[in-house]
Amino acid sequence: MKKSLLQMLVHLTVLITYATEKVQAFPNVCTAIDTPAFQGCLGLSIGSAMCGWPVPRPCARISYYVPETFMESVANPKESYFSDMPGAAAQLSALSSDLPFGFDDDNGAYSFEAHTASVPFVSIPFNMLPCGGAPIDNLCFSAMSEHLGKHWKIGDADHLQPAYLAWSLAPKACLVKGAIDSMSGGGNQSSEFNGAPVCSFDHHWIPQYPPSEQPVCNGWGIVYPRYGTVTNSDPTTAALMIALRIKSLGTEVFRSVPRHHDEKWQMIYPQPSACFREGENVALLQAKGLNELGRLQGRMKNYLYVTWKKVSCKRDWPTVPAVYASVSLMSGVCSGMPK
Repeated sequence: MKKSLLQMLVHLTVLITYATEKVQAFPNVCTAIDTPAFQGCLGLSIGSAMCGWPVPRPCARISYYVPETFMESVANPKESYFSDMPGAAAQLSALSSDLPFGFDDDNGAYSFEAHTASVPFVSIPFNMLPCGGAPIDNLCFSAMSEHLGKHWKIGDADHLQPAYLAWSLAPKACLVKGAIDSMSGGGNQSSEFNGAPVCSFDHHWIPQYPPSEQPVCNGWGIVYPRYGTVTNSDPTTAALMIALRIKSLGTEVFRSVPRHHDEKWQMIYPQPSACFREGENVALLQAKGLNELGRLQGRMKNYLYVTWKKVSCKRDWPTVPAVYASVSLMSGVCSGMPK
């Protein structure tokens, strides 16, 4: 146990040294760990179980959540919280246009560009926990709205989605269904998908998106068509829907973004929120800190979210003290990260 804890401390120290070399470090695993809601989002649970091989015996069932994917909703191309991340910086600089895209109007229409990225350096602390579950480090965007071309501007690639066509005949009923589902906590009902650790590349040539498993209606609104403009009551909810759309496209079009049944979401900027479920009622989310108060501290005008996936395993009881020590250690070390 001492060896593994010392090893994690060394790795985390290297991470902090790397990050502090930059004037503004890009979001990484410590960004998620060093929030007031970390323990709640982590959801560490230890219960009793039976282990079989090689000898049947009582053991511990350990479960927790791992921060896996960042999603950002930004006003314009080349704007990003990840402009200092090497691969993402190269992708942003390669964009051919930096014309403004983000806007809002008097009718409640909000537009954003959007990107996804695997949480950097998550394997350093979380692979020290017994169930692992950390994705491979991939210091680039895994999905970029700018790589969808006109489809992100007008949403034409989703117009033939069977589920969307069915619900488009009764949009009010769709909103009612979403509101009902949102009261029970929402959640993704689609199949599991692990994603491939690849960088985003141009997909503007795709004429139509493949049939989607993404639920059409939830407490945040109507998901389809998945493009960069949302009509909503406020920019915070609109940006959240945009983040959901790029995550969905990252899974089903880019094939690079993982999706899990038991995921949690969390807002990171403009301020860290408590964790919540996909499609959860907006009124409940406001009570969990999903609002604009962080703007008072000079945050950027954009939005950043992270999703957490659940992992579990069975281990012998002597492993348990090391689990608690590891969680305490990662919290202490990450508190030294620059804000």
